[in-house]
Amino acid sequence: MLAPPVTGAPWAPNMPLPGSSKENSREFRRSRRHRTALCLLGGAVASHRLCSQRAAVRTRRRIRELAAVRTDEATSRFVTWMDSSSIKRSAKLEILPDKEGRCVVCTQRFDRGKLLVQLPAAAAISVEMSPEAPLTPELKALEPWWRKHPRSSIRLAAKLVFQREQFGPYIDMLYPLEQIYAPWRWKEQDLQFLPQSLVLKAQARKEALEAAYQDLEQEGLSDAIPEDLFLRAHHAVASRAFAGEGEVPSSRAAALAVGGLSIFAAGSAAALGVTSVDFAAMAGAALMAASGAVVVTSQSPQVLSLLPMIDQVNHRSGAPPDLQFDPTNGLWQLRATRAYEPGEEIVFSYGDKDSDALLLQHGFVEEDNGADQLRLMVPEAGSFGLSAEVKSELAEAGIEELCFDGSLEKLPVSKRSLTEVVEATLRCAAGDCRRSEDAKVAQEVSSPGIGRVLLCWRGERRKLLKAAATQWQVEDLIAEIED
Repeated sequence: MLAPPVTGAPWAPNMPLPGSSKENSREFRRSRRHRTALCLLGGAVASHRLCSQRAAVRTRRRIRELAAVRTDEATSRFVTWMDSSSIKRSAKLEILPDKEGRCVVCTQRFDRGKLLVQLPAAAAISVEMSPEAPLTPELKALEPWWRKHPRSSIRLAAKLVFQREQFGPYIDMLYPLEQIYAPWRWKEQDLQFLPQSLVLKAQARKEALEAAYQDLEQEGLSDAIPEDLFLRAHHAVASRAFAGEGEVPSSRAAALAVGGLSIFAAGSAAALGVTSVDFAAMAGAALMAASGAVVVTSQSPQVLSLLPMIDQVNHRSGAPPDLQFDPTNGLWQLRATRAYEPGEEIVFSYGDKDSDALLLQHGFVEEDNGADQLRLMVPEAGSFGLSAEVKSELAEAGIEELCFDGSLEKLPVSKRSLTEVVEATLRCAAGDCRRSEDAKVAQEVSSPGIGRVLLCWRGERRKLLKAAATQWQVEDLIAEIED
């Protein structure tokens, strides 16, 4: 069929409609712009919807992939044991494998304040932190050894393994020795890449554990408490135990203070420079009480506790756990501190710890840790430009270490001396942390796992050194660090 003949000039989009006025032309253009805007908006909405759909698909795929490999035998036994021990967890949670161990992942949206885990007191493992604490009847066989070793962290590790018939599936969830990367497990070839201050602390912990186990052997308890399980249990205590005010009845775990939260992650006092698990736990509980955030039962003993399932949650800087004890029903309750989307890992903070504290106590380092700070030992006089005169001035003031947390200007030394010691200390530390040495470190350490942790620690140390060099105007040091 032929088209009708065209009369007059063809119409174009920027021309008024035939027979329209100038005003009608303006109205048309406005209408056209409006339609164009609507089209663009509709496209953006559609694009956003498509991106959301793709993200949801990726999340579901990640959950399926993780679920496909989640059912290792240890996790299956642990889940069965939790059910038999009346440990309740949200149906929206899964224990899944991650790069180095396991993690707790949310499989459906989870709202803030909702209950994550509920743990009866009888399913926890606790000891009093007082060296004079009486031994409970079921541990009577440990009495001579117990009196000789007052550290609650070592006692709790021994108690857990001694009662492994009751807590076996939980013990199976602990890290195997080859995956414990805390420096007390390192060999000499690994320790050479750490500052001497960290090496001494790691060696002190190792020696304490060796002495404790030698005494267990002498008491004829090596069968009841095998060495590998004892060391694994101690790492769990050192990295995941909680401390607070409470009581430890013979067959029950800690019943903490009535009326409020009285719990704090062991090691929470790292900001005070406390590195012993026992001292850190006691100081952490004291900090909580001093803050007025807790109501403490008078004359309640200090306790150190392992809380199965709750301690499966990994660390990330930020909010501490919303963990409370219901004394009426004898239940621990862990609640979400924020909303979680499907596929997100449930995490909470083990305390404000810098990279050194995380490495020593837990065996990992967190990237871009908001609580990180630089602590460096002052070098010897005559090295890195530090004069004997300034070194003597520091010694008189009792200064052996510098903490780059904004408080250096308050040190009781002259401004000239402070500038000199800061530059010397930074130059000393930079020599041990050059980026060009990373490849050598990775080749010489005893295992790939230790290599990953050590390289991460070195990377975070470089960030702190560069920030300090910039603040104190030692600009040429940055190039040396990145060399």
